[in-house]
Amino acid sequence: MDFDAGQSRISRMKKDCPLRKKIIWLTALMLPSLILIFPSCAPREYEKLSKFIETTRFIDVHSHPVAGHVEYKKHDPYPTLEPPLGRPFWPLGKERIAVFDFMLTAALQDIYGYSQNDVTDEDIPELSNLSQKFWATGKKNGFNRVLDICGIEKTLANTGFPNEDLDRDRVLWVPFVDYLLYPFEGSHLRSIDPELKRDLDYYSQDVRKSSEDLGIEIKDLSSYLLFVDEVLNDYQESGAVALKVASGYIRTLWFDDPERDEVSALFDSGKRGELSSWKSYKRIQDYIARHIFRRAGELRLPVHFHTGFGASAGLKNLDSNPLNLESVFSDIRFKETKILMLHAGYPSWDKLKPLLEKRNVYADFSAVNWFVFEEELEKILYEWFGYPGASEKIMFGSDAGAPVFFWIAARNSREALFKALARLIDKGIIDEDKAILLAGKIMRDNALRLHGLE
Repeated sequence: MDFDAGQSRISRMKKDCPLRKKIIWLTALMLPSLILIFPSCAPREYEKLSKFIETTRFIDVHSHPVAGHVEYKKHDPYPTLEPPLGRPFWPLGKERIAVFDFMLTAALQDIYGYSQNDVTDEDIPELSNLSQKFWATGKKNGFNRVLDICGIEKTLANTGFPNEDLDRDRVLWVPFVDYLLYPFEGSHLRSIDPELKRDLDYYSQDVRKSSEDLGIEIKDLSSYLLFVDEVLNDYQESGAVALKVASGYIRTLWFDDPERDEVSALFDSGKRGELSSWKSYKRIQDYIARHIFRRAGELRLPVHFHTGFGASAGLKNLDSNPLNLESVFSDIRFKETKILMLHAGYPSWDKLKPLLEKRNVYADFSAVNWFVFEEELEKILYEWFGYPGASEKIMFGSDAGAPVFFWIAARNSREALFKALARLIDKGIIDEDKAILLAGKIMRDNALRLHGLE
């Protein structure tokens, strides 16, 4: 049979079929009722909520800004599990599925005016030229433009020193305090890996240099704690708005509570070069850390903890699990210390919900918003919203380095936040006005309140 002829015959049969006409008539009659019965079938635009989320500027509580033109350098072979966090752009391979690859060209188009829908090795010179033009007016103006394009009012930059090249009204400083936990090098320690030894040597050098700069001679534990206090005071006077602990990369976030006499004796052993056990060294670290957390509360400086996943082969997710921080959260001595768990503790984001019951504990979803697709981020936010009081404790962060990561984090977060709140409206749990209120809290209000920036 001729296919076209058969197809025409079938079409005529459909057109002339009395039963078909009845079905069409009944469907038209019943459609309004079906929409009432199944409201999810009806279009749900929530224009007020959408407009609010699109026009409200974020307060970004965690970033590592890379400002200025950066020449592209080819790194390890593609694909790699490591996100190209500090790279301005990169060729898109076909082997890897990643949200930061999927959204890269849109980010480049919006920031630099890139005209292609792909990035190959041949496109790198064009992108390099666009980047040079973008940053021609200087790092301060260029980075402010990045923030404006991404809809970010302020970002809290986690760096070793305040970045004087950037706008200090929009780029606020969060210094690392990890080196203070490690006053002794790792050369005498047994059974630790070479990478950890290098980290400990690096940190102990920072301690020596900083103590010399402050003119403090470290003789024993007491003088060391005096040195720590001076460093924290100096950070506050230099404009720090929070402190950062990244030690989840190299050790557990469970901080024991040793006695001072024990730690004082161990510290003296370290000064003599006789500290050979990591277990003993950890006792010193824990005591110093608890001193820092308590002092941070007195200075009204929130403490940001790296929790969950990270771009390091040495990181152990069991060590960086946010549940380890219960050793601090459940200690009444730290009731005045506000603590922010970064990165949603991912992949343990669902486990940290009960931790948010603590009145001084908060969480952001930085890095998650450029590491997972919108659907998973929506699920995280939706389930957090369902936990009593959590909407007062969660906030936006980017963990961005290069400009494209600020863009991806902001865009992905806006989409996921809208969809999570729309689901709550669809279920009748909240109305659109309440959704707008919640969006404001997540996008900026919670962060401003936590850091005293209202």
